[in-house]
Amino acid sequence: MSIPPQYPQHPQSPAGTPGPTAPPQFQPSDGQGYGPAYGQGYGQGYGQGYGYPAPGWAPVGPAYGVPAGLANVGARLGARILDLIFWYLGYFVSAIPLMMWIDAGGGALAQALLIVWLVASFVLYFALTVWKSGSTLGKRICGVRIVRRGTAAPIGFWRAVGREAFWLPAAIVPVLGLLNLLWCCWDKPYQQCLHDKVADSMAVTRRAGPSRATGRPLRPASRA
Repeated sequence: MSIPPQYPQHPQSPAGTPGPTAPPQFQPSDGQGYGPAYGQGYGQGYGQGYGYPAPGWAPVGPAYGVPAGLANVGARLGARILDLIFWYLGYFVSAIPLMMWIDAGGGALAQALLIVWLVASFVLYFALTVWKSGSTLGKRICGVRIVRRGTAAPIGFWRAVGREAFWLPAAIVPVLGLLNLLWCCWDKPYQQCLHDKVADSMAVTRRAGPSRATGRPLRPASRA
């Protein structure tokens, strides 16, 4: 009579000792770039942090791309140029009576009122409109909206004032003005100019992001 072969038995893990690790699990995304991040450390199972998940699964998080819906540099530059034209035309036409008063010998009072109106018109056109609707006339034409960085909430009146007030030293110091305009070309991930950093703001397209009532965060762009 032949004796059946004996196979070695693997010892059972003692109680309290972790057994072999299970493969990593991914949860399905909602189709818009949401889903749990993967590869957040070592020792949580094999295979984590390498490659991409299978189709239909999407990692998210700040490491997987910039926020969706940021306004491009060309639209921002075009909006600024249009805004300067619109603001100056409005200021010049409305200041004609003051300038005629100065020519007629209005003296220091007329000159002071002209300077006050220059500042007031700048605040009314830029800061007030950005605070109320997120966009000036030029930004509306170019499809740009100004919101809080990372949350897309309204930036508030004083932040809007501080954002535009930065243009005063930027206009006086030539290098600072140039840096302010070009900073968004290399700034990551929110593509902010220096005046955006002062106000903790960012520029998005008017079609992107949450409503101003909810103030929910912009979703991160899915990785290509």
